[in-house]
Parts: sequence; C-alpha cells; structure tokens
Amino acid sequence: MNSRLDHDARRLQRSARWTLLLMALAAPIVIFGAREALRSTSNDPRQWLPISFDETDTYDWFQGHFGSDEIAIVSWPGCKVADPRVDQLADSLVASAFYDRAVTSSRVISELTREPISLPPATALNRLQGILVGPDGRKTCVVLVTSAAGRANRIGAVEEIASLGSLHCGLEADDLKLAGPTVDAAAIDVESRRLLFELAGFSALLSFLVAAMRLRSIRLAVIVLVAAIYSTGISLAVLYFGGNKMNLLMTMLPPLVYVLTISSAVHLANYYRDAARETTPEKAIAIAIAHGALPCVLAAATTAIGLISLVMSKIDPIRLFGVYSAIGVLAGVGVLFLFLPAALRCFPLVEKEGNASGSRATPFNRRAVSTIGRHHTLLTFSCLTLMALGGWGLPYIRSTVKLQDRFLPGSDAIADYHWLEQNIGPMVPLEVIIHFQNDAEQTLLEKMEIVAAVQGRIQSMDESVATMSAANVSPRLPQGSGVRQIVERKLLSRRLMESKPRLIKASFLAEPDDEQLWRITVRANAIGDLDYGLFAEKLRRRIDPLLKESGARGTFTGVIPLIYKAQRQLLKDLVRSFLAAFAVIAVVLLIVLRSIAATALAMIPNLFPAVVVFGGMEWIQVPVQIGSVMTASAALGIAVDDTVHFLTWFRRGLDSGLPRMAALHDAFQRCAGAMAHTTLICASGLLVFAVSSFVPILHFAWLMALLLASALVGDLILLPSILAGPLGRCFERAGSWQRTA
Repeated sequence: MNSRLDHDARRLQRSARWTLLLMALAAPIVIFGAREALRSTSNDPRQWLPISFDETDTYDWFQGHFGSDEIAIVSWPGCKVADPRVDQLADSLVASAFYDRAVTSSRVISELTREPISLPPATALNRLQGILVGPDGRKTCVVLVTSAAGRANRIGAVEEIASLGSLHCGLEADDLKLAGPTVDAAAIDVESRRLLFELAGFSALLSFLVAAMRLRSIRLAVIVLVAAIYSTGISLAVLYFGGNKMNLLMTMLPPLVYVLTISSAVHLANYYRDAARETTPEKAIAIAIAHGALPCVLAAATTAIGLISLVMSKIDPIRLFGVYSAIGVLAGVGVLFLFLPAALRCFPLVEKEGNASGSRATPFNRRAVSTIGRHHTLLTFSCLTLMALGGWGLPYIRSTVKLQDRFLPGSDAIADYHWLEQNIGPMVPLEVIIHFQNDAEQTLLEKMEIVAAVQGRIQSMDESVATMSAANVSPRLPQGSGVRQIVERKLLSRRLMESKPRLIKASFLAEPDDEQLWRITVRANAIGDLDYGLFAEKLRRRIDPLLKESGARGTFTGVIPLIYKAQRQLLKDLVRSFLAAFAVIAVVLLIVLRSIAATALAMIPNLFPAVVVFGGMEWIQVPVQIGSVMTASAALGIAVDDTVHFLTWFRRGLDSGLPRMAALHDAFQRCAGAMAHTTLICASGLLVFAVSSFVPILHFAWLMALLLASALVGDLILLPSILAGPLGRCFERAGSWQRTA
C-alpha cells in the first residue's frame, strides 16, 4: 500500500515538473507576444465611431469624395494675421512627412484680394472669421491637414509642431495652443503609454503586496504572482498574434486580467491552506482542487460571460476589450489549475500552527453571522430599498462622448480648446453636402447662390457657429436684376467655370459621375452645453425646406452626428451587454442550482452593484462614458464569483446535514475573509488608474472599485440575509450542489 502511495507521489511529482518545464518553454513565445502587443498602441479617432451604421457609412462616403478631415489646428498668444511666423511654421510643417497641406489666413486673404476674385481686404478678412481668424479680426491659426505618415504616428506629428515651432519661430512648446483630431489622438496615445508603462506596473505591485499580506507567505505569494503574470502575458500574446493592437481602453486589459487571476488564486490558496493545517501538503493540494474546481471554474466562466457580452457593442475598442479580457480570464483559470498545484508539489508550503488564513473562524465572523441572523429582514429590506432608489434613476441615465468629457477640466487639452474657441472660433465640425443632379437646370452661379443662401440660414441660428464654403473663397455674388448686375453675373459665371479646379482642390466641390456636390463646413463649440443631437436636427429642419425649393437635397455628416450616434449607442451597448450577460449567467446558475426560485434569489445580490452604482450615477448627474460601458457586464461576472464561492460552501454545509444557519455560518467563515481580500486586491489594483487624465479610464477605475465594493455588500450582507430568512428555504429544496471532497 505504501509503495503504491509512494509511486503515485513520484508520478505526481514528475507530472508537476513536466508542467513547469512546458510552461517555461512556452514562456519566450508568451513574452514575445506580450512585448509586441505593448509596443503596438494605436488610437485612431475612427475606431471610436460606431460601426455598421448609416451615419458611419455616410461619413466614409464624405471622406471618399472630399478627402480625410483629420486636421491639427495650431495657434499661440500673439499669433496675428500679419505675423510672419504663421507662414514660416506652415511651410516648415508641410515640408515634414507628417502634414500634406497647411492653410493660413494671410495666404487665403492674399488669394481673395487679387485677380480674379479681387475682394477688398476687409471683406476677405471678414469671410474667414470663426474659421481662420478670430472675432477681433487679428488673431489667427494654422490649419494642418495630416498626412498618412502623420496618421500612423500622431505623437510624432504633434511633437513635430513643437519642435519646428521652436526651431523656426522661436515658440516655446508651452505657448502653443493645439486642437483637432490628430492632437486629441496623440494625447490619448501618450496617456495609453503612461498607463501601460507607469501605472500598470504600480497597479501590479500594489495588488501583489495586498495579496502577499493576505496569504502571509512569500513563497505562496510568489507562486500566485507568477500565475497572474503568466495569465496576463497570454492575454496580451493572444491579442498580438490575433492581429490587433493596444488602444486606450485595451490598456485596462493587463491589470484587469492580472487582478482577477490573483483574486481566483487567493481563493484557491485559501482552500489549500485550510487543508494544509489538517493534513499533508500533498493531500492538501488534492483537497484544494476538489474544493476549488467548481467555484473557481464557474466564477471564471461567469466573469468571461460578462466580459464577452461586450462583443454586442457597436464600438470596436469595447468589442475587442470584451473578447480579449474574456480570453484572459479563461486563460487565467487554466494557468491557475495547471501551475499552482504543480508549483506547490515542487515547492511545498509547510503550514505552521497559528499561521492561519482569514478563513478560520473569528469573533468578527461569528458576530457578523449572528447579527445577520437576528436582523435579516431589516438588512434585506434596506438593501432592496437601496436597489429601488438606484432603479428609479436607471431610465434617466445620460451618456457622453463629447471631447470636453474625455479630459479632466484642468487638462492642457481642455485649456487649449477653451483658448482657441475664445480667440479663433468653434472647433467641432458638421458637414453639410448639397447635392445637385448633373441634369439640373441651375447654372454654376445659381448653385453657388443656393449654397450661400443655405450658409446664411445656418449662420442666422441662435447657436454660436462658424461656416465655410465655396462662397467664402469666391467673388461677391451680384444682388439685383439691373443691367449692371446681369453683366456681372455673366462675368462671374465665366470666372466660376474657370475656378472649378481650384474649388475641387480646396475640397469645397466634388463631381462624381451623376451629380455635383457642394460642401459647407459648420463648426460648433467643443466646450459647453450644446446638445449635438438637437443642434443637428434643428439645422436640418432649418435648411431642408430651402433645399427642397431649389431642387437639391442635403447630406449631413461629420463629427457632430457621429458623436450623437455614439452617445445613444453607448446606452444601448450598456443595456444590451448587461442583459445578455445576466441571462446567460442566470442559465448557468439555474443548471447548477436546479431551482428557478433559488436562481432568481441568487441573482438579486449580483444585480445589486450595477443597479445601485449606475442608478446612483444619475442621482449625482454623472454621465456614462465609453469606459463605463465595460464595467457593468464585467462587474456582473465578478460579482457572481463571490456568490458562487459562498453558495458552494453553503450548499456543502446543507448537504453534510448542517441546519441552515449553521451552514450559513460555515460558508461565512470559509469565504468572508477571502472575499473581502479579493475585493481589496482588485479594487486597489484598479484604483491606481483613477489618476489617469483620460476621463473614460478614470471612470472605469472608480466604477469598478465601487461595483466591487457594492458586490461585496451584496454577497456578505444581502445574500446571507436572504439565506437566513424564509426565502432561504428555496436553497434547502434545491438539488445537491456538490459533496464535500
């Protein structure tokens, strides 16, 4: 008998060594993939636009006819129309690889005041106000059209502005005021790298230290650390070999997978240490696996379900985050059950008396269970009342993807936009494209007059807007019907025909096969309370009748309609992904619990954090951001983790013949400490990112921490209160969960 046991022990030891060896051999591939993934940061502004929508297709159509509208706008205090540094900076930047074209007020005015346009200088200057020239008629800016090379390296493109501004114009980097999609994306790229290479490392260290304090063993803490790092590396390697790149939201992938793996490892290590105090290390490993397999696998599965539900989003970064974070969580539990037992067999932990984990019965645990038993009705009612208050606010949740809500109010980006909008004009574009059929009766001059009339109606709106069209860079349109005006119209018609190539080159006019397209650029404020959806609809209602009278039609596109669509889509994604995750997780629990009533009751504590936190956001008037969408489904899956662990031990207590309150007491003793510490590990690791200057990431960090804390309340107060009350009988009648090993 002993020889057989020795043989089995040697076999398991060999198996453990082979497992560690194979993982070590695979490590270079994992490290290579993870390193390359971390190097590939791409924050293309287009990736934040909702896919598979008419608005996005229309935007693509617009860019196909008029070219990319990705620009960078540059100005500085003292930047005047007559300042020679404006053209010097423009020339030097166009000579670089990052920009294709530069537009300056002095050159446009020069073009407008000479033949054949011949406008008075004051008129030419007035036509550029709000676009290239400020309200005072003196301040100006440089508008740069970003090249393909600049779009591939936006950080380099923005750094080039500062470098050449200093070299050729004597401008300090701090004096420059920058705006535009290229500048915004570069700021996000910089923040992504800071998150990955500064905050992520600190987050990992903090999570490890909290875990080490919980485990009270350096050896066990190192084993858990290696498992978490390996799992994180796998998720990044899969991202790289899957052909995708990091973006700002994806920077949350490594810390999320890392802290979730540590969280699961703490639960498994907790089972191991409980068993190690009563038996040999070898048997303790087997007992830990037997006790931890079902809850850990179910917990990982439900978390992955919560995350994978994000693929229903129409915004690519959210979809990719859902896919790869779910893969990372599942890889984490796989690594955990392969590596941790193998490492413990090769490097066994000798548990000393008194070196107990937090699962041992404590006076606090006894008092907590006793209090819950006595006041379960009050506690249940209080938690459900809190849920009701949160639920009241849910229908009124607002979302935002506006620029001013992406950065902190005191950030350089917001300060620059404030300065530019006060000194130059509005910065957020909406494009109005007027379609004329080729067989239309209007002459080129008559079409120009319709464009000017539409532009006039837009400028007469109550909102502060600036507009630009072919009418701004063409001769004055004749007014009246006298002989002189008739002659002027004929001359102007001839000039317009000659200037068509110039208008096409300037992207004011396009001529596809069957129609002629005239472009009006409308700019609205980036900073302020303007409702883009209402503004776009009001603009449409104002000009559609005029277009209809003229036999033309309009297309409305640009950043404003897309922002409005993305805002509405965020809420749909939030609700859809959460409901999908809720439904699938409920089915999983139903299969395990084999009781509809027990499943319904078990899901209440898991709904508690999302309802309370997101409902509370509306009560304090905090809108939903892109980062917020990811948290609801992820937190639902994470909340189910602790529910599964708690119910596992509760059902095991019932299966072993314990009364309901005794089973509740046993589950609380075994799980409460680990649940509190895993919440602390996850929250502390993620809260590091609350110092981010990018508001969606800041919201992600705070919301995850609040959701995790609320989930702990749901699992250690609401769930035990339900189990202690009359409703707890549903779990007694439910089918056997799993016999204790």
